[in-house]
Amino acid sequence: MDSAYDQALYEIGDEGKFQKSFDIKYNVFLIFFWSMVYMNIIMSLAITPYTCKYPEKPQNYSDYDWKLKHIPHQTNLKGEITFESCIIYTDPDLSNKTTECDSYIYDTTWYGTTIPSEKNWVCNQEINIANIFAYSKIGEAFGSIFFGWFGDVYGRRATYVLSLSLIVVGRLVSLMAGSSFIIFVVGCIIATLPSWSVPQTLSVISMEMSSSGRRSFTTSLRYTSFSVGLAVMPFLYWWLRDWKTFVIVTTAPLLPFIMFSWNIPESARWLYVEGKSKQCVKLLNKIAQVNNSKLKPDTEKELLSVRKQKSSSSFGSLALFTGARLAFNTILILLLWVFVSICYSVLILSTGEKSDSNPFIQFSIQALAEIPSNFIGAWLCNNIGRRRSASASFFVIGTIWIIVALREMTSVEWLRAWWISTALITIGRLTIAVSFFAINLLNLEIYPTCLRQSGLALGNVVSGMASALAPYILYLGRRVDPRLPGLILGTSCLLSVFISMFLPETLNAKLPETIEDAKVFGSKRTHFSKVSCEIQRTEDFS
Repeated sequence: MDSAYDQALYEIGDEGKFQKSFDIKYNVFLIFFWSMVYMNIIMSLAITPYTCKYPEKPQNYSDYDWKLKHIPHQTNLKGEITFESCIIYTDPDLSNKTTECDSYIYDTTWYGTTIPSEKNWVCNQEINIANIFAYSKIGEAFGSIFFGWFGDVYGRRATYVLSLSLIVVGRLVSLMAGSSFIIFVVGCIIATLPSWSVPQTLSVISMEMSSSGRRSFTTSLRYTSFSVGLAVMPFLYWWLRDWKTFVIVTTAPLLPFIMFSWNIPESARWLYVEGKSKQCVKLLNKIAQVNNSKLKPDTEKELLSVRKQKSSSSFGSLALFTGARLAFNTILILLLWVFVSICYSVLILSTGEKSDSNPFIQFSIQALAEIPSNFIGAWLCNNIGRRRSASASFFVIGTIWIIVALREMTSVEWLRAWWISTALITIGRLTIAVSFFAINLLNLEIYPTCLRQSGLALGNVVSGMASALAPYILYLGRRVDPRLPGLILGTSCLLSVFISMFLPETLNAKLPETIEDAKVFGSKRTHFSKVSCEIQRTEDFS
């Protein structure tokens, strides 16, 4: 039996004009701009090729010969001369003695300025870049805990307004940091604390006022807009060339959404679960008016008679581990978030490290590769199910990582060509986006209404903490063994193939509304009651 809210949503239209308008405003346009703000610092932290600054060239030397005289160099396996980046000859006319650089020359072929080139965060200071990324991800993780709890207790709308405001404030602090590493990091942390709560809140509001068949479409729409935003962003940097101007231009579009944030609706389902019946009915009637429909008097009366349901919101993320089945589902989803987040972060950072082609076009192509993956993900999730889609995509990306590792052991020239690397990373971006799509749906659909945002938040916590490992995994590849990243990530992805299959299938399933529903979701034949937590075993959700 459906709850009073489900009946009301059916009457007013769960795929109407109101839902479509919301998705266009927020899941398309806002996500498009938000994706740029989320990633603009990552692009700005790109380390461009550099060497020590050496004396000005006299007229009787060519640029290359003068550089050859002052900068230590070596010949690689291909017979090419490569220059050292962090040392210079003290007196090349008298000896080969070297010293560390005290100033640098940066290649401005693609980037006019970046954060590392402006602040000289290179050589011994290069670890600052990895640390900034790690601190930001840790801040993102702790922010997800707070905003997940905040959204479940104080509502989706308040979470949305606070999150957008902090993102803009954080970017402003980083822009004004000057040469201070600490102030810059503080700005990054402020901006990343609420970063994922923006799309998370929008997805929850949309899902909680739409039909089950629309969930996959909305997720696909949001991910497509995210990918298009990432594809457009590098061209803005290519055009503007200065990192500060780039960050300002890509952050400014969030301001109108903050100024008109009073216009975003609260989640009607959240109002219903929290016992705010009058506000819920008022919002449902507003939706009905836009959808040219009407809420039946009997349904409205039933909604008004509902009191606040007992929930575990006050326990936050800990409530996700109450009951064996719910705890088991939570642990499996968190493991999937760990593996998919590390893989995605390594792919993103690997793109930024490439210098053998146009970094902006390369970044854009790989972002565009995620667009078809959204529709592929939607089709797979709606036809073979969420868990099988996750399992299949993890198998493909795991195979790609193994190939990447094996590539480092071969001397065959064409296998080590740049286009092979680009193709593997592009296919990897496409496949990992399918994994994200499936996991996001599972994460949305397995948890009950009273804990849905907390469940998403916990996923973001673990995802952020795991992503903080990405720059250090790449460091292992650069300093220890180039095969290590591929082997580590390949093994993790192949393990995820099996983890995915132990989760309950949520395709066309009725979502759990209470913590009691979630405790048996996927374990036995269950039927959720109207409002109470009584469970009757009649329908299979596994």
